[in-house]
Parts: sequence; structure tokens; C-alpha cells
Amino acid sequence: MAPAKGVIHMSNIIHPFEAPAGDGMENDVIEAILTRHSVSPKRVAKPGPTRAQVKTLMATAAAAPDHGKLRPWRFIEFPESSRTALADVFETALRERLPNADSEALSRARDKASRAPLLLGLVLRLNRTADVPHVDDQLASGGAALQNVLLAAHAMGFGARALSGQAVRTQAFRNALKLDDDETFLCFIAIGTPTSAPRRNARPAPESLLSQWTG
Repeated sequence: MAPAKGVIHMSNIIHPFEAPAGDGMENDVIEAILTRHSVSPKRVAKPGPTRAQVKTLMATAAAAPDHGKLRPWRFIEFPESSRTALADVFETALRERLPNADSEALSRARDKASRAPLLLGLVLRLNRTADVPHVDDQLASGGAALQNVLLAAHAMGFGARALSGQAVRTQAFRNALKLDDDETFLCFIAIGTPTSAPRRNARPAPESLLSQWTG
């Protein structure tokens, strides 16, 4: 796919770590990881991923580690045709939390439904009876699926960000999405074409992340 207008090329992004020598695919993978950054949904626009690219994003999610093959997570897509209904849900969720919310706050809540060309939701569905030692393994699987999607979107030239908030914890939101009792809505994932250069946050030095156990 030809880069869309406004896409930030990874080769033009300066990052603090140099990828080690190796074959091209290895370097591409490391480059994508090192240059990935969150892009606010306010800073993305059309075009979003094609249907084929959305399918690829889901294929990368399926590559996440999954102890016991439980697939303890699933994705929801919110197409443009559903955004008005999603705005209604955000408004209802805010009214549940803050019955006296003013019109400006309600408008801001509604606006969140329409900011990105592609909007996905990640739902955790933890299996607490499976023969897997720790539920933490399932949480880690969901996080890995999320990161795979974020990395893949970045490698495709898109900007992406995981988003949560108080609305997703309300009963109104749960009812609207028909979540089961054992399901938790973890986050939204907003994806689109970046409209400006990325705002990168400082990252910890690699050596600060590693310790050695000496027995």
C-alpha cells in the first residue's frame, strides 16, 4: 500500500537504540518495536486500514502467547455506521456516573465515538476454571494481543493508541455491548493515518530494565 499523506515513515524517526545487524526481516521487526509510539485519536484521520489490513491485524493478535489455548480475549469493531449509537452509549454512561453532567461534558463524551477511522475494542474473558495455573497468564495473553495489534498498525504506517476510561466500567456500557458476566472491556484501540509528527515520550534506558539473579 502506498503511504497515505501525512504518514510518518519509520526510517525518518530517530530512536535511541540501534537495531543489531541481521537479516532484513529481523531489522524490520525490531525497527517497528523501537519506533512504536501512541498517537492520540485527535491526531489521526482517514484513511484507516483496509478490510484486508484489519484481517491482518487480527492475525497478529492471534499470534499472541495463549497458555492452554483458551483465547481469553476477543475484539469488537465499531464501524462508522455505529458511531452515533456509540456516542449515545458514551452519553448514557456519563449520565450514570455524573447525573448532573452539563451539556459541554455530554458533548465531549459523545465526540469520543467519532475520532478515529478504525475503532476496535478489546474484551477480556478470563476462564477461572481452566487447568491453567494462573489467571495472570490470560491477562498477559490479552496484553500481548493488544501490543501485536498496535505494532502491526504502526508497521503499516498508521497511528494507534489504546484508550480506556470510566465509561467502560459503567453498567450502561456493559449492557449496550452485551458483555457477559465474566467479561471485562479492557480498552478501545483507535487507528488512523497520522496528521502530524509523533510526540514521543522518553523511555527507560535498557540497562535499567534488566537485573541478574546470582543464586
